[in-house]
Amino acid sequence: MKYKQQFKNPVLLWSESEFQSHVMTLAKSLGFTQQYHTGDSRRSNPGFPDLVLIHGRTKKLMFVELKAQAGRVSPAQESWLDDLRLGGHVAEVWRPSDWVSGRILQMLRGGGSNARA
Repeated sequence: MKYKQQFKNPVLLWSESEFQSHVMTLAKSLGFTQQYHTGDSRRSNPGFPDLVLIHGRTKKLMFVELKAQAGRVSPAQESWLDDLRLGGHVAEVWRPSDWVSGRILQMLRGGGSNARA
């Protein structure tokens, strides 16, 4: 094992599907009762965000593109996110490092804005 890898947080190694499972569980525990994830992205519009979350009480609406730590956001994904933000919606790209930093928890608890991620 390389010295650098020895100290890497295991969360940073999550696959996108592992990451998605953790995010959806956390969102549900914080009151996001409506969660949508397309089962087969090949049948949805190119670039549409991975998750649509709606809070049961506040009705806060969030669009989230999930990426593995080294994953890249495609031009189609950027276009969707930009248009959603211009429409006043919260539209984010989240990576496992955002989980580690607490940013995702903060956003789900109502902090943050629709600023570009």
